[in-house]
Amino acid sequence: MRRRMANGLPLYGAAAVGLAVLRPLTILFIDQPVTLSWVHHQTLRPLFQACAARSLLTLPGTGLILLWALSRHLRGQPALDWLWLALATPVATAAKDELKWMIGRPWPWSWLKYSLYSFHPFAQSIRYGSFPSGHTGYSAAPLGVLWALRPRWRPLWAGLLLVMPGQVCADYHFLSDVPAGLLTGGFCAWGTLALMEQHCG
Repeated sequence: MRRRMANGLPLYGAAAVGLAVLRPLTILFIDQPVTLSWVHHQTLRPLFQACAARSLLTLPGTGLILLWALSRHLRGQPALDWLWLALATPVATAAKDELKWMIGRPWPWSWLKYSLYSFHPFAQSIRYGSFPSGHTGYSAAPLGVLWALRPRWRPLWAGLLLVMPGQVCADYHFLSDVPAGLLTGGFCAWGTLALMEQHCG
């Protein structure tokens, strides 16, 4: 575990730097054309909506994990790993909510309907809140924990992140919102694993 944590921070740090460098270029030159291209190609929209809808199972799934951990604890069985897994999701949910409010990016529908594309930090309006992608963030957080704790199943964890293309191709998010959500969830997963390592020694 300790080696895993030591290797994880440089990876997330590099991803954060890469996002910071590429984000202005993506916002200026890529986000709008990508969004418009999918607006005009609606044939596959139901498929991408189905991909995006998978993320809606994350929060109820966290509740089920907590119930499972409680059941194991009452039966005298180890439950701590399950509790750490459940911790990552509400942490990522809180983080993405604060970031959305602080950054104040319009949604694709806000841009298409009201021509809003500039950022309005701390805006109190439903027209803002696209960055980062929250569904990606709170889906990636528990999957990041599972990625570290159950490496044998990594193809499955990666496959569950099909929520990301669904968010963009169904016009729920701009392209740059999604890697920001992945990074948010990744940092929450890394923090959860760091706390787990400290607690478990």
